[in-house]
Amino acid sequence: MGNARVVIWTEGEAGPRFRLDETEIAAAGGVIRNVACRDDAERIAAARDAYVLVAAHAQVTEALFAACPGLVGVVRTGIGLDTVDLPAATRHGVCVTHVPDFCYDEVADTAMTLLLAVARKARLADQHVRGGSWRPSALLPMRRLRGQTMGLVAFGHIARMVAERAKGFGIRVVAFDPYLDAPAMAKVGVEKVDSLEALLACSDIVSVHTPLTKETQGLIGRAQFAAMKPGAILVNTSRGKVIDEEALIEALRSGRLAGAGLDVLWTEPPAKDNPLLKMENVVLTPHYASTTMEAIDDLAQKVSRQVVQYLRGEWPTYLANRTVKEQAGCRLTAARAAR
Repeated sequence: MGNARVVIWTEGEAGPRFRLDETEIAAAGGVIRNVACRDDAERIAAARDAYVLVAAHAQVTEALFAACPGLVGVVRTGIGLDTVDLPAATRHGVCVTHVPDFCYDEVADTAMTLLLAVARKARLADQHVRGGSWRPSALLPMRRLRGQTMGLVAFGHIARMVAERAKGFGIRVVAFDPYLDAPAMAKVGVEKVDSLEALLACSDIVSVHTPLTKETQGLIGRAQFAAMKPGAILVNTSRGKVIDEEALIEALRSGRLAGAGLDVLWTEPPAKDNPLLKMENVVLTPHYASTTMEAIDDLAQKVSRQVVQYLRGEWPTYLANRTVKEQAGCRLTAARAAR
């Protein structure tokens, strides 16, 4: 064990929300270390001798890459890479992987769940019944979903599955994604619109699926809410910081939006005085869209497999910064040569 390579998790002594495959990791020459770090300085101190870092919500910074010269790779336990400084990792020769192909069904199901909960006022109806009221008309106005238009902001794998489900409700689906052409969308029965503004203007429901990047942070703000159809519903299962939360609160208070279904928020968990917590036309879930037993099992297998690949000197399955392979300073290449 003295020569074992350290696989470190710095977000709590209990480890990730799933169990890493300790047997396979040990067989590949690794040992798992779970620690609790409160900030970047503590994370750097804990990871100085680490070979692989497994990370979920922790910010993985250039300072960490610079201070941990033995760190060969990072495995992000999810789809998004907004918590990892990817350009810095590449500069320092560190491989970064993630799990881009899990929980598609779960997130699509959650988007539709949030839409239905808001459109059918499920939260308010539940409160009425528990409070002794049995007057359906007191919940009006509500609108039939069939015939409405859903606008998808970005059109990746999850958005495609949302479109499939929405069409089952008789909803017309349009999408804006600058990286896909109209024929690709038409193949799955979705109409491409040429701009975000055009999508917002024609959509009764706006469902957000874009990753969080420098370009998409605050993508939906005051101007975008003003461009939406009055009475539209917003659903967000992507990242909280894609939405300007103050502008969202204003749009809900003014009645510009009929409601919102949010699995993600700007700050997670939200402050106790966040106005969204008190709004009857807002349905909130705790960033749980990816959470089913099946999805977590899938995630555990794919994260563990990539940890083992690093330990064996193999290129990981879902390498995100692929240009690092050609770099003279790639740490995995150096580790392979030193074997």
